[in-house]
Amino acid sequence: MIRTDSGMRKHIYLFTTIVLLLIHNLNYGQSPQDSLTTQLEQEYKQSVFAGFTVAIVNKDSILYEHAFGYADIASQKPYTTHTLQPIASVSKLFIGMSVMKAVDQHLLSLDSDINSLLPFRITNPYSPKYPIRLHHLLTHTSGIADNKEIFKKTYYVFPPEPVNNPLYAFMKANGYGSTPPSGDSALGIFLKNYLNNNGTYYQKDNFLKATPGKVFDYSNIASDLAAYIVEYKSGNSFAAYTKKYILTPLNMTQSCWSAAEADSNQLATLYTIDKMNYPKYGSICYPAGGLITSGHELSLFMKENIAGYYGNSNILTPTSFTTLMQPAFTEKNTPKYIAPDEPNIGVFYIFKKNGILGHTGSDGGVTSFFFFNPNKGFGMLFITNTEVQSVSGYNEQVLKDFEKIWRTLGQFGERLHVSQKTHVNTSVTY
Repeated sequence: MIRTDSGMRKHIYLFTTIVLLLIHNLNYGQSPQDSLTTQLEQEYKQSVFAGFTVAIVNKDSILYEHAFGYADIASQKPYTTHTLQPIASVSKLFIGMSVMKAVDQHLLSLDSDINSLLPFRITNPYSPKYPIRLHHLLTHTSGIADNKEIFKKTYYVFPPEPVNNPLYAFMKANGYGSTPPSGDSALGIFLKNYLNNNGTYYQKDNFLKATPGKVFDYSNIASDLAAYIVEYKSGNSFAAYTKKYILTPLNMTQSCWSAAEADSNQLATLYTIDKMNYPKYGSICYPAGGLITSGHELSLFMKENIAGYYGNSNILTPTSFTTLMQPAFTEKNTPKYIAPDEPNIGVFYIFKKNGILGHTGSDGGVTSFFFFNPNKGFGMLFITNTEVQSVSGYNEQVLKDFEKIWRTLGQFGERLHVSQKTHVNTSVTY
């Protein structure tokens, strides 16, 4: 159940060949939007997904959004574009934007030694003379490792105790489980216990035998630490900071960082591949994978991303937005073990080999994809309440079902984008 999207990215290579393609096989008897809906409806019926939502977005508008299937199978509650669910590690993009907002507010610098930004000290025992800098956290090169057995303990289930849920029994038997946090201090307390040499969970194995900046190793803990730095330097919880400076300005009014705060009428049930439902869960380390949002509201975030890429952000200065999506590595400064199909990274924004950028997400009952093409000017997202990876590994059928849906979105995406631009240009009054 631990967030495994780094592994998922290693197994999914379709982006380099099929993402954002233009294939002229549309049904011209319908509008492109209707044709797309018809095709996706057929693909949903042939898939194993409980429900999902998709969108195609450019800097000006949401070109297409639609949902299919069920938010809850037992009650036959439809999945809609306003259904709420976690998006797993796509949440890291919100950490990145919050860090750059804090830079704009002169609260921190990306080159700062993290020990100058924290109330406790962190030293890699294998390279104690080398400082870990904030930009190392943002590019997964800090040397902070995810100790899976300890990270399990950050997950908790909301009361009442779901004693008859078999997945709850599995979680307890396999070391998952913590007490739901009662305040805003839980994130900082856990990170101190994990990373400070006097901490309850401290082990040398919580770090890599590597100098900061030299090895790429995907780390949820390091990502959460970046979020905590924003929290500590701003004097607000990370949830409160992102609500004030990102979610509210983008009109993401239903998005939040805890299922306890979400509108229960809109909240999706999360499922395994075999349609077993998860209990309602959360994590003390919520920033790296815990944002709860809808397809519609995540589309608003994507719209801001694309507009910001072209210099029109409502959240960040142009300089900070450039840094957010600027490749961090060069030919002479590329860390070891970076994946060939993902050869670079910005501030958490993964660059695919074919130039698109964004992030994936995978957690218990959750799969999400968020990518846009800077050269073509539009992006796509996919969120489902069905996991692609289970404790037994990846399900090839789920991957094939996803590939069909993503390919279909790509076939229509550029046409919708170009059509809108043409309409705008031809609508000008001379």
